[in-house]
Order: sequence, then structure tokens, then C-alpha cells
Amino acid sequence: MRSKFFMILLLVGATMLFGELKFQPFNSEFRISFGSAFFFFALIWVREIPILLTSVLAGSAVVGFRIFLDFIFPVHPFSVHESVLTHLPSLAFYMAFGLIMWMGRAWRYLQQPIRLALIGVAADFLGNVTELIVRKSLSYGYMYVPVVWQNEYFLLILAFVRSFLIVGFFNIIEIRHLREIHEEQQLRFEKLLMIGSDLHVEALYLKKMMGHIEQVTRNSYHLYRDVKQYEADSVLPKKEPPLSRRALFIAEEVHEIKKDSQRILSGMSKIIQQEEAASRLGLRDILRLVLNANDKYARMLGKKIQFFTDIQVALVTEEVYSLLSVLNNLLSNAIEAIEEEGRITLRIRREGNMFMFAVSDSGSGIAEGEEDYIFNPGYTTKYDEQGNASTGIGLAHARHIVEQLGGTLTVSRGQAPEVTTFIVRLPVGVLRKREGENV
Repeated sequence: MRSKFFMILLLVGATMLFGELKFQPFNSEFRISFGSAFFFFALIWVREIPILLTSVLAGSAVVGFRIFLDFIFPVHPFSVHESVLTHLPSLAFYMAFGLIMWMGRAWRYLQQPIRLALIGVAADFLGNVTELIVRKSLSYGYMYVPVVWQNEYFLLILAFVRSFLIVGFFNIIEIRHLREIHEEQQLRFEKLLMIGSDLHVEALYLKKMMGHIEQVTRNSYHLYRDVKQYEADSVLPKKEPPLSRRALFIAEEVHEIKKDSQRILSGMSKIIQQEEAASRLGLRDILRLVLNANDKYARMLGKKIQFFTDIQVALVTEEVYSLLSVLNNLLSNAIEAIEEEGRITLRIRREGNMFMFAVSDSGSGIAEGEEDYIFNPGYTTKYDEQGNASTGIGLAHARHIVEQLGGTLTVSRGQAPEVTTFIVRLPVGVLRKREGENV
């Protein structure tokens, strides 16, 4: 309520001040001011305020302010009666203007600029005509309706120009505002996709880990039964607690770990499934996300890296998170392999019944004979400033995801500028395509 009251006061005050920026076209007290233009813009910009009340307040404030100016800066000996007769018709303008805007329901047509501008034309023209009628009637002492076609044409043209300019300016601001909102939403969408990509990878490995946990639980239980049998046959020495009980305790603990892992996986799966907006994306959109993220990563590391793409397929796929995970991993590795400056090239094409993704970089390359080892978990050539080795599971993650999709991930050594190339091949049937696309 306070906010609305403050907005009305601000609007009325600004209209009152802008009303003094004027010109007088008919050699009379009738004036064309910027106040009415600002008032029209404010009514369509601030949509929560009551139009009729605001119009009465704005008109009254304009009249009162002009009477006050006559008193402060008198051209002739000040007369309250003459000053009121001179400026009171301005109230008629704002009341008529607000009434037309209210009757035309202008706020319903904010997304239809032509209709909104025409309502503004009607309000502006009829408001000026009403002010002229009131001004002449007060001057002659009786109801007087002036008909001077030249004046009416001028007011109509002025109403058209002013209203369409104001609505055009309003739409420019609205478009810019919507563009900023779209960019902000796009950034949020990209962040959600990257987070979803990380969750997708972790979910895949959690599923894999649960398989191992299940096997350990089974083996622990079998061990418990065997040890218990050996204890019954007095093959094993008696301990307190018995060895069989210890084996059963291990099996129970592993079973609890499995249950906790299942709960975590269930929660992660719900989060991933809720990202319906990212259930299908075009390949070019996926690559744009990957390139934007890795360009920021390169700049964060202080490296000058040029990215090149060669895309020869048009694809819309449901394997969004899988592709994001694999390509992000390969590009980040390529960035880390480059010392200070270099280039990375990403090529995508179809080879028979397979899609081929190739990531090449101009980095330091892979030592001869190590191509078969770099996909092993724990293999790494990266160390931090304290000399601690990296985990070495990135490429193992990537290969596992690719193999889950029925594809392959290989590496080859080349010559500058493409020293190292990682090649991902995925079956066409795995990456669903949009009907009618030539892929």
C-alpha cells in the first residue's frame, strides 16, 4: 500500500514538473507540454495504480503548481480568480485523458502496441479538445464548442505522433527488459544443465558401486556361513566374539551401506528426472553449452585457447547429460594439456551407423606407449602446486559412460597443431533424432 502511494506521488510530482516544458501553439493560454506525454508513459509503465484517481490528482497538482508559479513570478498583478480561470482547464485535460484510458482498458493491450497507441491517440486528442472547450467556455461565460478545423487537425496529428512515439519507446524498454530476463534464464538453464550433467555421472557410478556392494554383501554372507560351519566342525579356533559373528557383522554393515546408497541414488534420480526441460536438446545447443563452460575454464586458468568446430550432423538427442559429461571431460583435459596458448578442435560427423566425436588439441601430447594406460583409473600426469597427483578417474569416467551407451572411446597421437585426438563413437540408434532431419 505504501509502495503504491509513493508511486502515485512520484508520478504526480513528475507530471507537474514536466508540465512546465511546453509550447503554446494557438497564441493563447492553451499549451502542449511534456507533462501529458510523461503521464501517458507512466500510466502504461506503472500498471498497479488507479487511473482515474491518479488523473484527478495529477491534474489538480498541475493546476495548483501553475497558480503557485503565477504568485511567485507574476507577469501582471496577481489575481487568484484570473489564475484559476487560466489553469483550471488543464484539470479537464487530465480527467478526460484518464477517463479515455480507463474506458479503453489500456493495460489489457500492453502486448498489442498498435491498439495501445490508438487508445493513447484517442485519449490525447479528446483530452486536448476537452481542455479547449472548457477554456473557451470559461472565457465566454457560457458553453462554447470551438470548431477550427486547422486546430483539430494539428491536435490529431500531434496525438498520433506523440502516442506512437511513447508506445514505441515503451516497447523498446520492454524488449530490452525481456532480453535481459531471457539471458539470465539462459545462464540459469546452462548452470542447471551442468549440475545435472555432474549428477548424471555420479548416478552412473553410484549404480556401478551398488553392484559391487551387492556382490560384497553376498560374499560376506557366504563367508559367514562357511566360517560358522567350520566353527561347528571345530576347524577354526574359538574366539570371543566368534569369527562367524564377525563375518555376519561385516555383511550387515555392507548391507546398510547398500541401503543408504539406494536412498541416495533414488534422490539423485528424482532430481535428474525433474529436469524435463533438458530431456531433449539439439547437438548444437549442447556444444554451445560445453564450449561456453570450457572457454570460461580456460580463461580462469589464464590460458589463451581458440576453439574450432566442424559439425556435419543435425541432431536432437535425449542423451543430453551423457554427452555433456563426456565432452566436458575431454575438453577440460585438452585445456589442461595446453601450456599457455593453443587450439582445440571439435569435429562431429556420421560414419556409417556411428556418430563420431573427435576432440583434438595442440597440447603437450601423450608419451609413446601410454595410450593403453590413460583410461585406467588412477593414471594421471597432472599434479597440483604441492606435488599431489590428480585422481586420474576423469577419462575412466568418460570411457565408462561411452561404453554404457554402446560406443567406444579411443585416443590417437598426431602432429602439430593436433597433437592429441580423442575419438568417441556412438551408435546412431542410441542418439535419437528428430523426424525429418538429415542425420
